[in-house]
This record gives sequence, C-alpha cells and structure tokens, in this order.
Amino acid sequence: MADRHTLEELNNCSREELITIVLMMQGQLDTLNENIERLIEQVRIANSYRFGKHTETLDSIDGQLSFFDEAESCCDLSVPEPAAEEVLPSRRNHKKKGQRETDLKDFPEEILPPYQVSTEELDTFYGAGNWRRMKDETYKRLRHEPESWTVEVHTVEVYVGTGGDHQDEFLRGKRPKDLLRGSIVTPSLLASILNVKYVNSSALHRVEQEFQRNGVNISRQTMSNWIIRCAEKYFAPFVDRMKQELLSLPVTQSDETPTQVIG
Repeated sequence: MADRHTLEELNNCSREELITIVLMMQGQLDTLNENIERLIEQVRIANSYRFGKHTETLDSIDGQLSFFDEAESCCDLSVPEPAAEEVLPSRRNHKKKGQRETDLKDFPEEILPPYQVSTEELDTFYGAGNWRRMKDETYKRLRHEPESWTVEVHTVEVYVGTGGDHQDEFLRGKRPKDLLRGSIVTPSLLASILNVKYVNSSALHRVEQEFQRNGVNISRQTMSNWIIRCAEKYFAPFVDRMKQELLSLPVTQSDETPTQVIG
C-alpha cells in the first residue's frame, strides 16, 4: 500500500511530484476496481449454482425435465385425427362385413336420447306439411370414466323439405358441440389425460401405455394434439382476459419479468 501524504507534504511537493502521485493513485484505483468486479462475478456464479435455475439457458431438455414441454414437443397438428375404430382394439386382422360392430361389442354403449326437431320448428322452417323424416344420423364419441370406457352413440334426427321455400333442404336436430370438431375426444377423456399428466406428474407415453393395457389405442402424439388445440381454443382466451384485468389495475404484486435474472 502506498504511503499516505499529509496536506503539508502535498503543499510542499513540486508539480512533477504531484503528477507522479496522481498517476500512481489512478493505477491503484484501477487495480482495486478489477478486484472488486472479479469478486462480484464469483459471488454471482456461486449464487447461480446454489439458487439459480440450472436449465433455463438450455436449448433442449432431455429426460424427466422434458415433462414440462412434452405436449409442445410431441404436438403435430398435421397428423390426422384418429377414428373411433382406430382407437378401439381390433379383434381380427382382416375387416369383414359387420366387423366394426364386432370390434365394439365388448364395450358398453349408452344410447343417448336423439336430438329432435319439434313439429313446430319443422312447420316454421318448411311450411306446414312440407317435410318428411329422413334416416337419422348416428355418430359415436368415446367417453372416459375412471377405470371404465363407454362409447357414446349420438343420434341426430334429419328432415328434408318436400315443398315450399325450403324444398330439398335438410334440417337436423340441435346436437351438443364437440370439444374439438370431428374428434372422438370428450371433456371427460381430456380431463382424465390432463389430470394424469399435470396433477399426477405422469408422462404421456405412460398414459398411452395405461390406455393400451385397457384395450384403447390413443397415441401420445394424438393426446399432445388434443392438449395444444384445447389450450389454444379454450385456455388462451381465458389467459388473455386475465392479463387485461391485471393490466387494468393501478397496483399489482406480480414479480414476473421478461428479463432473465440469475442470482
């Protein structure tokens, strides 16, 4: 450490001596600043190893850590939606006439009440007597209940106009909206998948294996597609609404930040 100078000594120093003292002090100050910066960096690194998120800078996460982004990584919306016959187990290798009913015979069926069109609605739409009943439309949806599987058989009444302004036009009974249009997934089935994955912390491939042990063939890619599509269709608007409410408040206690913070 350099010697300390008194005010009297500095007053008695020549101009050259004062310049030498100032330059020497500047060098000492630079050295001290470098040492302080190194110490701060060492403390930051130590805190990062002790308290920081060790995976936040990784481009990809393998193993059990991939649980959190499994749905996103497996999602492929270009994969066609499986039909009910593909999901349910096949009893024979070759399809024969009536094979579909054979494949489904071991699963209990619940025949739901038909979605009817009232006579008043028909007369209002077609005109009195200008309609006749057609063959009902029947479709199936797979409902999952804990430890049980039930194929829902939905029936929609179909009518066609035989005269008046709506001749040859079809009118169908009002049916409940599907969770995903054209998909066999039901709210109970998706809720079961979400519960097993996110509440019970089980990977989708294990859910797939459990379904297969019960004779139901639903791939984890299909389940990923269901999760992503329902999140975008139902959950994203809810989150956006929550964000609007949050931003409308004068004061919040949120600690989220778009900036990565370590230490």
